[in-house]
Amino acid sequence: MERHLFVALQLQAGVKSTLDQMCQEIKKENSFKTWVHPDDYHITLAFLGKASRDQLKHLTPLLEESVQGFEAFALNINHLGFFGNKENPRIFWAGVEEQVKLYSLQKQVAYACKRADFILEKRSYSPHITLARKLLDSSALPVDSENWWDIYGKEVQFQAENVVLYETHFEKQPKYQIVQSFSLIR
Repeated sequence: MERHLFVALQLQAGVKSTLDQMCQEIKKENSFKTWVHPDDYHITLAFLGKASRDQLKHLTPLLEESVQGFEAFALNINHLGFFGNKENPRIFWAGVEEQVKLYSLQKQVAYACKRADFILEKRSYSPHITLARKLLDSSALPVDSENWWDIYGKEVQFQAENVVLYETHFEKQPKYQIVQSFSLIR
């Protein structure tokens, strides 16, 4: 049976709670088709898609090797954004401040995934935390993410400590289940 997998940075409960509180405020004035369950907040490092048992068996030791010796590092959520055009945004997200260590970790993880025969997306890496999908409230258009940050944003600093291999269960809520976790050096 094939599984749907991705590799991500796990967020601590306090970070998820703060983001959820922010989303609760946004929900009062803005409608999205779907809101991400707070337990599903994460920062994707590599989207893998469908995976066979053999690929998974090959991937796990490579992921462990890729994060071995990598130290935990600080991240700062400091802006909001949208993917898609301003008249029809597809994804609403929280972004993290540029951090060299995050990009370095992502490259190492991506290399491990490629060695396990996964085909990764070709677009450049854009670290973010998806909060909602498909804006429905046309009165809020066009959207201005800087204005949304001024109104709703709350800066959050945290330590990136765990790289996690997640499996997606489309029919469940929350829909992401940890397959394996790899700790960074603290």
